[in-house]
Amino acid sequence: MEDDNSTITEDIVYGEPIKFIILLIIEILSLICSLCILIFLCRSRLALVKKNLHNHFVLLLVSVTLINLTVDLPFTIAHYRLGYDEYRKISFCLWWYWIDYTLLVISIFLTAAASIQRHILIFNAHWFHIRRRRWLLHFLPIIICLFYPALFYLVVIIFYPCDYSNDEDDQSCIVPCYSDDNILFNYDWIINTAFPLITIIFANITLVIRVIRSMRKIRQRQVLTWKRQRKLTLQLFILSLLYIIGWVPSTVISILQSFLLPNLLDDIPQLDYFNYLTYFVCPLQPFICVFSLPELIKILKAYWKKIVHRAIVLPV
Repeated sequence: MEDDNSTITEDIVYGEPIKFIILLIIEILSLICSLCILIFLCRSRLALVKKNLHNHFVLLLVSVTLINLTVDLPFTIAHYRLGYDEYRKISFCLWWYWIDYTLLVISIFLTAAASIQRHILIFNAHWFHIRRRRWLLHFLPIIICLFYPALFYLVVIIFYPCDYSNDEDDQSCIVPCYSDDNILFNYDWIINTAFPLITIIFANITLVIRVIRSMRKIRQRQVLTWKRQRKLTLQLFILSLLYIIGWVPSTVISILQSFLLPNLLDDIPQLDYFNYLTYFVCPLQPFICVFSLPELIKILKAYWKKIVHRAIVLPV
């Protein structure tokens, strides 16, 4: 019994160092990358954003990532460092869940919307030449992606009628009460997670098929245009692959646990590592978004050459 207590205490004191170190390194690198992208876009006076509609999603995804890195992820990293949540007040926990769920779902929705709009940008770009269609097909989905998750989780987490009580022995934040409501809980992961993930997968598979078919039919004078579109398609596909790897395993586990195997995580606790993958989706977004900004890549390559040149010349 004493050994069990010492093991529990040791886990609480030392936390999970490997998860902590990996997340911390990713956070620092992602923060640097996000700031580079935002500084570049601001220095260009957002001309690249206004010129290319797909850059709207780049700016929004990087902004969401920056908020996640500075407001949300540090508390998760602290949890893995300590082995428990340092702040466990009810008001803080509810706020933390709201900002965490909101940012994650906004990212998924934006990626799903970008996956659908890429079809239009590549095959029917003239649709966006009309202002009304541009607002209906481009800006309205973005507005929905930004405001719907925030309002939904504000209602089900902050305003949901529930009597919370602090348990001094509990080492983690309380779970929002709406998760005990089967209707709300199933609506949440089906509509806010499973549905956009399915949309991302289906939209990208069909996009790759359409691009391959169209490449066989194009004329020689259209080769340069299609090479550029092919790069954009590849960038979006990699971003979508990140969401598929990060979210599909945990979503499948949630489905199995909700309908078929309610004690799945209790029987196989190692499956919880798949939930750990979701923490990497937002921090890794900026590294993929960089490839949609070739001007920034040129600047970064130039700086890198200068650094390498100085490192070689100075010792001599």
